[in-house]
Amino acid sequence: MKNGLRLLMTALFGMLCLQGKSQYTFTFIPEVQGRSIDNIYKVRISNTGSTTTANLRIVVTEAQAGAVVTIDVPQFQLMPGSGTIPPAAVYHAAVSFGNNKIATIIRQSGYFPEGDYEYCFQLYEGGNHNSELLGEQCFNYELEPFTNMQLISPYDEDKICDKRPSFNWQPLIPSVNGAQYRLLLVEVKDRQQPVEALRMNLAIINQRDIPMPMLLYPSIANELVEGKQYAWQVTAYQNELILAQSEIWSFTVDCEKDTTTLPVEAFRNIDDLTRGNFYIARGQLLFALQNNYAKADLTYSIRCLTKPDQTVKKLPTVSLDKGYNEVTIGLTDNTSFKDGYYYIMDVKLPDGTRKQLRFIYKQAE
Repeated sequence: MKNGLRLLMTALFGMLCLQGKSQYTFTFIPEVQGRSIDNIYKVRISNTGSTTTANLRIVVTEAQAGAVVTIDVPQFQLMPGSGTIPPAAVYHAAVSFGNNKIATIIRQSGYFPEGDYEYCFQLYEGGNHNSELLGEQCFNYELEPFTNMQLISPYDEDKICDKRPSFNWQPLIPSVNGAQYRLLLVEVKDRQQPVEALRMNLAIINQRDIPMPMLLYPSIANELVEGKQYAWQVTAYQNELILAQSEIWSFTVDCEKDTTTLPVEAFRNIDDLTRGNFYIARGQLLFALQNNYAKADLTYSIRCLTKPDQTVKKLPTVSLDKGYNEVTIGLTDNTSFKDGYYYIMDVKLPDGTRKQLRFIYKQAE
């Protein structure tokens, strides 16, 4: 009987100890907060007990390189509930780096390069990390750098006739759950550069919480004015944390010099088209090229920019003769092409050079 009571008391004591240890938990989003040293501090610590004085050690390791960063955050008051590390403690944190190439990159830039990381948070009692360990939690993530956010349309330095244009850009890659976009559009005044205009001028459009990589011109915004130049930029963010930002592009509203259309049945040299902006492909792509080699099939592929996850299949074979070729690629019967969607064609010419041709697909009239 005594042995049974002793076992029961031991089990209860163990459960109480486990409960005491588990009252501290960490909330950390490695795909967002694990990209830079500054953002690591945004980890949230939940305390289900009373106010505690604690200090925090953060150890980041990479699978191949080993330890890359160790951060010692001095003691701070950990209040009940969920909260972040106090700014004063962050300011006085001691950061040490490992002796490897990845650690050198992080030390120089403050950002984590591509790698397979483990982020471990160790919470200790009082002001010394040699004291009692209150809680520990690790997060693993294979970090891939964000690709540059590429604007699509209106194209840079383009001249368009639409006074209420739609805006399109490539989505954030790799994707982040909960990420949204912000689009800023301003007028560029005389003697201003687009960068200066975007920082100084009153916004015509300052739209937040955009879930998709496109924005129809807001109905409440005033239409654009012919003859004026405009600048725009897109920012990807999550919970006020900026993830990526596009370049700043500009365009002019000029109906007499709209460069987005390609005359029907006009074969223009592919070099001219690739240096230009989007044009409208009404049911077919038309271009000309010079082949100084033997007969061969054209190597090409087409991607959808409006919906990057949409696959373009069943493209026709294009045979090239030696010499001058006028190429027609029919699109009408291919269900991969949607009216008003933006596409980009990647072409490998017989001499090995590569070209990219952007176009807007419109159903044939």
